Amino acid sequence: MRISSLTALAPGAEELGVVYASVEGVNEHSYDECLEHLVRKGEALGATALVALQLAQSQFQWNQRTSLMATAVKE
Repeated sequence: MRISSLTALAPGAEELGVVYASVEGVNEHSYDECLEHLVRKGEALGATALVALQLAQSQFQWNQRTSLMATAVKE
């Protein structure tokens, strides 16, 4: 699966929708864990790429989370 923070689509690419994943924690493993969830959701839609990847990390004392959002694309 191709993953990019760029928003450009390849010619003929089809947008399948937005995928979102969120996990507890803001640490060295939370990004990778969240990315795994995001890729699985994209694959479930039939995506071959995730573009416009966005990261959000909240570090409030009572609710530390890592979240990722991207556009699922079939190229």
